[in-house]
Amino acid sequence: MSSRGITAREIAGIAEALATSCRRLHARGLLAGAEGNCSVRLADGSMLITASGIDKATIGPQHVLRRHADGGEYHNDGASGVPRDTVAGDSGLRPSSEMQMHCALYAERSDVMAVVHAHPPAATGFATAGRAIPADVLPEVPVVVGPVALVPYGRPGTSALPDAIRPFAAHHEVFLLANHGVTAVGRSLVDAMTRMESVEQAARILVVAELLGGARVLPEGEPAALAALRPLPSAASPVPISAPLVSSTDVLS
Repeated sequence: MSSRGITAREIAGIAEALATSCRRLHARGLLAGAEGNCSVRLADGSMLITASGIDKATIGPQHVLRRHADGGEYHNDGASGVPRDTVAGDSGLRPSSEMQMHCALYAERSDVMAVVHAHPPAATGFATAGRAIPADVLPEVPVVVGPVALVPYGRPGTSALPDAIRPFAAHHEVFLLANHGVTAVGRSLVDAMTRMESVEQAARILVVAELLGGARVLPEGEPAALAALRPLPSAASPVPISAPLVSSTDVLS
């Protein structure tokens, strides 16, 4: 049993889920090579985060690191006191270069339990063009994706990126990072992954609509009515990753 009731088996399961999520993002063309990173916040406040420089087509749970909330190395509570940075043991791997962004989002949002960062082509195209994803065209955007922020450029892998995203954290679920990519947050890894895939799907549809002469907006008042259907988390109490969740996709499925 690890600290605060988190078992080694639970940690291993979450590490496998993170690796599986990365492989899924790669298979769906939402990132390439070693791009992208994912993390999950544990009940004790520490996080599991994917390692830097790992091909996402073949990433496994052994490429997932455990870190404290501030990004510091995690130390076991065991008798040896040896740092255990990975789920499978010490390996010399480094955490994702975007770990500062993950730390910032967890610090700003007590309800966020997972962060997914990728480079989906269409949604990243919107970010690169400085164009927002409108919430008044497709029902899935206000219901499933939630508020989408257009974040100014911050150099990847530096404090400039979390500094850029922090002002938008409180009121958005998806972040279009200028000239970079997309980040999605959620109350679970499934929630964050769903938002990432849904915002990319919306971006693709909007591009096709543009080619066909432009999208027609929803009836007046409909976007607000749809947004009201999206389950809102309580900022007062974080939800454990293993807790049963009501997914926003249930509203439209």
